[in-house]
Amino acid sequence: MPYADLRFEQWNDLSDAAARRLAHDIADRHDLTVVGLQDTAYAERSHRVALFDRSGMRFALVPGARPTLGHDATRFRPTADQAASYADSADEYGLPPLPEYVDAMTSPVRSAELPAMLIAVQAFDPCEIALAPDDPRVLELLASVGDRLHGVSTFQSGGGLTVEFDQTGQVARAAATREVSYDEAIAELASHGLRTTTADEWEWACGAGATTLFRWGDDCPSHGYPSDHTTGRHTQKNLWGLAIGQDPYRHEVTTERTIVCGGDGGSTTCGGSGFFLGWLTLATAYRDNEFGQWLASDDGYADEILTRPVIELS
Repeated sequence: MPYADLRFEQWNDLSDAAARRLAHDIADRHDLTVVGLQDTAYAERSHRVALFDRSGMRFALVPGARPTLGHDATRFRPTADQAASYADSADEYGLPPLPEYVDAMTSPVRSAELPAMLIAVQAFDPCEIALAPDDPRVLELLASVGDRLHGVSTFQSGGGLTVEFDQTGQVARAAATREVSYDEAIAELASHGLRTTTADEWEWACGAGATTLFRWGDDCPSHGYPSDHTTGRHTQKNLWGLAIGQDPYRHEVTTERTIVCGGDGGSTTCGGSGFFLGWLTLATAYRDNEFGQWLASDDGYADEILTRPVIELS
């Protein structure tokens, strides 16, 4: 059986020994290293996760399926707090009834045939260039700020340089950022033999087949925006073991230029539009069509273009 044909049920029904053999076969064929297999649980569902490493980038096996994607807003039953928060936002901004708004801001219900694939655990930022601790740019920054770095774990300069320090005060990691276009970001991935997800693949990767508004259910905290909660289900890795859809400021591009997933660039939170609207941006099927079209236009810009690398299985 081609590995791309591996289905969710088949993978979880394998014995541990058989799953381990399959993971090592995949690794050998695709020049990867098996990091390990582990059983995970998320939102009252369980799954066996296989993790792989490729040149320091970690990937998880996402089995194939024919899932139902998108969101049926007629099935959504808001909590009293969600309804009250939306009522305040609707009154201030002249928004339609809640079901109509949720329907407009999520992708339509559809089915998609998706193969098994390896998907990066973390989003990849092609704007970022790793720097050695003794890089002249790092040394110059350290010399210029001097004692102000005492006790600081992370320092970001106005010139796009980020330096992280360990507990002893030594440089643990440094990186510089550069502006890149969508085409440059996609080309950077291609240069590594990778591509980013399609919109359908992103939803399957994030929700893992959950039909609720969020990958963990329909509810969300009633006070504060996602960025106000440093712990919670949105900060946890999902059923596949992916860190995805955790921060509305860190939206991800897809192969469809006008479709971004996992956030709205933080505009709802930054604009103080209301707590429910802020959490809605983390809905698995969230779509801000105007934001996506603006990003793809000549007027659009972003401080970072995040991609979700994919390795296709053969």
